[in-house]
Amino acid sequence: MKILKKTRFILFFLLPFFVLSSYILFIQTELYKSASTVLIKDLKQSSTPTDMLTALMPTSSSNIQDSKLIEKFIYSTEMFKKVDKKFFLKAHYMSYKIDFLQRMYSFSSSEDFLKLYKKRLVISYDELSNTLDIACLHTDPKSAKDMLQYIVIEAEKKLNMYDKENGNELLDFIKNQEVQNKKILLRSIETLLTYQNDHKTIDPSIDIRAKSTILAEIERKVVQKDIEYANLKQYMHTNSIELKTLRAEIGSLKKKLDEIRNELSGVSKNELNEDLFEFETLKSDVEFNKERYKQTLIQLDMAMIQATQNAKNFIVITKPTLAEDYSSPDKVKNIVTLFMVLFMIYGIISMIYSIVKDHRD
Repeated sequence: MKILKKTRFILFFLLPFFVLSSYILFIQTELYKSASTVLIKDLKQSSTPTDMLTALMPTSSSNIQDSKLIEKFIYSTEMFKKVDKKFFLKAHYMSYKIDFLQRMYSFSSSEDFLKLYKKRLVISYDELSNTLDIACLHTDPKSAKDMLQYIVIEAEKKLNMYDKENGNELLDFIKNQEVQNKKILLRSIETLLTYQNDHKTIDPSIDIRAKSTILAEIERKVVQKDIEYANLKQYMHTNSIELKTLRAEIGSLKKKLDEIRNELSGVSKNELNEDLFEFETLKSDVEFNKERYKQTLIQLDMAMIQATQNAKNFIVITKPTLAEDYSSPDKVKNIVTLFMVLFMIYGIISMIYSIVKDHRD
């Protein structure tokens, strides 16, 4: 009975504890951690809200989105390939620097390598400070630091590349709008020039002002001639040459006066008022198209700046650290946990054995 109990103790507790403790103490890979904290600053955002809606919106929403994009990219296959190309990660994961339980082998799939790469990265977002904490684990402390520096640089490039791609799409659209708006402006100018050439006028409003001046001058002359005619009529015969000539002159002036009045009121064939309305319409089209083209040029300049400059800036709050001691695994904690788990398992097995024995008896 005692031999069986000792055998059970050795088999279910002592032997597993010795083997697993030896693995933890002497074989399990020791990993050094390099950590860094970065703040993603959006250079496009104004320092002060421009309206009430902007003021009510949470200012950290853009940072959260950018941080999540960066997290996705760092964990991605694309980033793993970049890091592997520079630091030979696959060869490292298959080397004897990694213990046999965590090591990758020739039969391991690409997903297995990516899974181990993700396991060696720790990324968290701090909502209070809007900062992103990134940590990298490696068997060599300097390699962990160098990898983390490289990851931060590549992440910043990628985030700005997203913005530049969007900026280039916007730039292409505005360039197309600039071409179209320029054509519209030139067509409106050509239409206005055609109107001016057909009507032989630069501006009908100038003609109206000129005709109004002429009208006032003719009216003044008619009044003078009427007064002169009335004075001559007092001592000259009505059929005299002077009075006939004066009557003819007055009649000619009044006829011309009626013609100009008709033109100004739009009654004549020329209908100057309608011409003025048409001219002002064409002129306003030119002014509107000119202003729209001007705004397009302004937007084009802004889009060109957006497509060329880095809109996102990675502010490194804490530079990647160089670890002096390994951070993983926590050997003492793991051994204590192992002891408690194995002791619990041994207790459960002993209890089950006692229950079965009592039942047989």
